[in-house]
Amino acid sequence: MAEAEYSLLSLDFENMSTADILKNYKVYANFSQGFDETEFDILRDKRWQIGIILLYVIVIVFGFIGNLLVVIVIVRYKQLHTVTNIFIVNLALADIALCLFNLPFQLHYQLTDNWAFGRILCHVINPTFGVPVFVSSLSILAIAIDRFILIVYPFKNRMTNIQAMFLVVLITMVTVIVAIPLMVFTKLDIIDEPMIHLYKIYCVERWEEKSKRIYALSVFVLQFVIPLLLTTVFYSLICIVLKNRPIKKHETRRNRRTNKILISVVLTFTLCWLPWNIFGLVTEFFPKSIPLKYLRLTDLLIKIFAMSSACVNPFLYGWLNDNFRKEFGRLLGSGLKKIQMNGTYAEYSRTTGYNHTLELGTPTKKRIIIEDEE
Repeated sequence: MAEAEYSLLSLDFENMSTADILKNYKVYANFSQGFDETEFDILRDKRWQIGIILLYVIVIVFGFIGNLLVVIVIVRYKQLHTVTNIFIVNLALADIALCLFNLPFQLHYQLTDNWAFGRILCHVINPTFGVPVFVSSLSILAIAIDRFILIVYPFKNRMTNIQAMFLVVLITMVTVIVAIPLMVFTKLDIIDEPMIHLYKIYCVERWEEKSKRIYALSVFVLQFVIPLLLTTVFYSLICIVLKNRPIKKHETRRNRRTNKILISVVLTFTLCWLPWNIFGLVTEFFPKSIPLKYLRLTDLLIKIFAMSSACVNPFLYGWLNDNFRKEFGRLLGSGLKKIQMNGTYAEYSRTTGYNHTLELGTPTKKRIIIEDEE
């Protein structure tokens, strides 16, 4: 009866009463006897399920590990405690939150058609999926503003680390406030009908259609359009200033490299999350535009494509940054220094990429450490 259960959801479930749902379920259950499940939902195909699960595991694991390394390296080394890196840590933490506390729950719910995580998490998990997205877009905007002041108005006071951390807290509070309407209007809906052997728990939004559409459009504009438009304006002005600046070529070159990395982060965020935002608006305003057979599969694929930015970002603002690579090499080196074998010391050289076995306390070891600190 699995195909009947999903068609039950497809009948505008969010705007139907439980009695109407049961009525439609009984009619459809009688009609759909003997039909292939995949005729009504392609995600019922085990091959698609396995493929989706593998994609989600890859993104969750690599996104979590990559962003965690970024946070550890920046927090551990004081020379990386800059305004830009504070916002980068905020970006990384937002991606970690999605990887650990949202994607696994959403995947399970979509694959099983049943909410198994209780009432409290129903009010938290689904409504707060957009919170890290909002945090990311506002953090990207904050980085652009800071870079704009630093380059275009170099003699003005730059934002301090304390001010940056205060802004991070403020951004988080604003995004949570924006998500409160979703938390309020998200409900658990339990269908228990022993006569037809049906027991399902759904976590759905229950509010007036017009209000919901106004909210969806407003969030899209505030969360995605305005921050990215402002970010584009700031980086455009930065590029114009750097192009026309004739002095301090080495400094200009360094700024351009940094800006290229940050602009790459902006482009990655935009390209990855734009399809998800458009998909949300399309399903909200034109619910019948996507065939029901492919609706859940499309939702999962677009969502995991959006989250692929969590895997790309650590590479962009980590491995392409010389200072970050240096400190990550130092982090690896400090780990390798703990490996002692037969009175010798294994040390990693970032210059050659090889491990050197050194006697403890030798002048060579001391020289390498001094070079590392430089």
